Amino acid sequence: MQLYLIRHAESENNARPGHLRVEDPSITTIGKMQAGHLAEWTKTLSADFLITSPFLRTIQTTQAVAGMNPMPVSVWHNVFERGGCYRGFGDDAREGGPGLGVTKIRELLPKATIDESIRDSGWWGRRRESDEDAVTRSKTVIQRLVSTFGSSGKHVVAIIHADFKRQLLLDMLEGIADARSFGPLRNTGITKVDFDGRRWRLDWLNSVSHLPAKLITGVE
Repeated sequence: MQLYLIRHAESENNARPGHLRVEDPSITTIGKMQAGHLAEWTKTLSADFLITSPFLRTIQTTQAVAGMNPMPVSVWHNVFERGGCYRGFGDDAREGGPGLGVTKIRELLPKATIDESIRDSGWWGRRRESDEDAVTRSKTVIQRLVSTFGSSGKHVVAIIHADFKRQLLLDMLEGIADARSFGPLRNTGITKVDFDGRRWRLDWLNSVSHLPAKLITGVE
């Protein structure tokens, strides 16, 4: 598979001070413009499959991309940002929110296939995920990608989150490159990795060539 790991467009949390973060923000006006440029770029890709996290900001980014590209879209329950859908700011913030329910997700992405574990009550609804659980989840997602697409050569787009994207890259590129040394993974930044049936290979990292300079955002 040829896998394009893409951070979502700028969210309200990205654009405000950390202490004002909310559990499931929408994308900003700048984020909508970024998503539009990303969608135009993906038109040249002829992608076979699009995966998105169930957070609102990834789904809104996916809406723009799917609107210009006739590819199957799936909402995977396990590609959410590290920590899950939690409230508050800082290391002591532990209270979880519910996340979007399946009915709301279907309103936003009516043609998407949605993991059955996402219910009307939401996809989260528990305390903040631990770092250890996030690492375990990354390995599970990689196994799911390999078992679903393997060495098929298919072009797979995954619209996810900066911290979880970095964790996936840490695991995929272990012994090849240390993703902890990569700079900020920008909003709608594109990282391409290829899987040949045995190992992962980094093709390019954090490309934002689809964006005008004034629309490049995203610190972590």
